[in-house]
Amino acid sequence: MNYDVLVIGAGPAGAMTSQIIAKEGFSVLMVDRKKEIGIPVQCAEYIPALLGKEVKIPDDAIAQRIKGLRVHLPDGHFYEFSSPGHILNRSIFDKYLVLDALKYGARLWLKANFLELDKGIAVIQYQGRMVKINAQIIVGADGPSSRVSRLINKRYNGYVVAYQNELPAIGMDEYAEVYFSKEFFGGYAWFFPKNRCANVGVGVKAGYGINVQEVFKGFLQKLVKRGKVIDSPIRVVTGLIPVAGPVLNTVKGHILLVGDAAGQTHPITGAGIPQAIICGRYAGEAIVQALKHGDLKLLKNYEREWQNLFQNELKRAQKKRKILEENWTNLEMVLKECWVSFPEYYE
Repeated sequence: MNYDVLVIGAGPAGAMTSQIIAKEGFSVLMVDRKKEIGIPVQCAEYIPALLGKEVKIPDDAIAQRIKGLRVHLPDGHFYEFSSPGHILNRSIFDKYLVLDALKYGARLWLKANFLELDKGIAVIQYQGRMVKINAQIIVGADGPSSRVSRLINKRYNGYVVAYQNELPAIGMDEYAEVYFSKEFFGGYAWFFPKNRCANVGVGVKAGYGINVQEVFKGFLQKLVKRGKVIDSPIRVVTGLIPVAGPVLNTVKGHILLVGDAAGQTHPITGAGIPQAIICGRYAGEAIVQALKHGDLKLLKNYEREWQNLFQNELKRAQKKRKILEENWTNLEMVLKECWVSFPEYYE
């Protein structure tokens, strides 16, 4: 089967890339290993309100609007920052993005696994058979454990492992909260209010022998005792967050990487949806130009575009993460210069 572009992964990065390409009349096939778009959710679901300038966010994709962020220090003190945002219904948001791509003519295969490239031809396991897809350009938008990325990069090393429950909330809160503690090595805990529920989670650096589920239980019990949530999980979410910065190659030959697969998540906060949306647009635009002119070298425009916008901040965040991890036993001393809400972070 022949397509102009094969997009592996139909999350925000893959869907946005596909939408831009399909809108210009090129043939696009999205494949995703999930049975249903956006399910299971693997995300804390927070986005800055400003992202609404980059992509339409339908009202029913917003579970709750947020006024700001509380940052809790290990000594019990906290700081409150104005930071307007949204807690998403992520599965609904993802579906809207994919439907927009389909509206312009992209195709979608679910329960489809990318296996390998065989002499430049993609091999997809789909509906019980192996299907070969011949595409001029292949986009890896297949998440933090990207199989496509391993075709053009060394294995990625540097993850936070996250464990989250969606729980019934007691009362309403207009502030998202993050909590720092020495037991959350290389990460933090969060309470993100979601209407009458809340996303409660913990992320810790992978590879240090920390049982994130046990750490989560301790954090959850503190919130229960404080009367913030009821320990009756509605949904359990686990996942990996790349925090070592971008991969070396986001473009090589006819392969392009975007979103978590490219390591474009923020190394301090772990945020990735804004980068996925914006970089997905850049990727789509570069691919359109490469196809129109029959020149794969134009894919490099994508790399230049996303680096111009994000590279400096991602490099700064990598340096801050290094400082944070090296001084974790003195967390209170370095936190203000290493967390994005504080002015000291930008000095």
